[in-house]
Amino acid sequence: MDCMDGAVTKMITNPKVSYSDNACRYILRETLKGIEFLHSRHIIHRDIKSDNILYNQLGEIKLADLGVAVQQTKQVNARQTLAGTSHWMAPELCSNYFEEGEQGYGNKVDVWSFGIFAIELATREPPHFSE
Repeated sequence: MDCMDGAVTKMITNPKVSYSDNACRYILRETLKGIEFLHSRHIIHRDIKSDNILYNQLGEIKLADLGVAVQQTKQVNARQTLAGTSHWMAPELCSNYFEEGEQGYGNKVDVWSFGIFAIELATREPPHFSE
C-alpha cells in the first residue's frame, strides 16, 4: 500500500485550508478513475466519501477502505445488504427500493455516493449533515 498524507476529509474540514475549483475538479476526476477501475472489475465500493479518498503531496488520489466492497458475479449480480455510511448512501440502499424487475442494487450506488462527495467537496459537508 502506498503511503498517503491523509484523507480528503482532513482538507475539507479544516477552515484554514482553501482549495480552488481546479483542485476540486482534479480530486473528482481522479476519484472517478478509481471508481471506474473498480466497476470495470465488477466491484462495488459501497462507501465512497471523503474519509475514504486519500491524497499525497505528489497529487495522487486513491480510494481506500474496501472493507464493505463486494464483487458482482453472474450468480449474484445485484446486492441487497445494507452497507456504507448513512449520509452518502443511495436511497435504494437505505430503503430496499429497487426499480421494477431489479432484485437489488448494483454499482449505481457508488455513483450516488460520488455525487454526495462532490457536494461535500464544494460545501465542506454532505447534504443534511446536521440532521
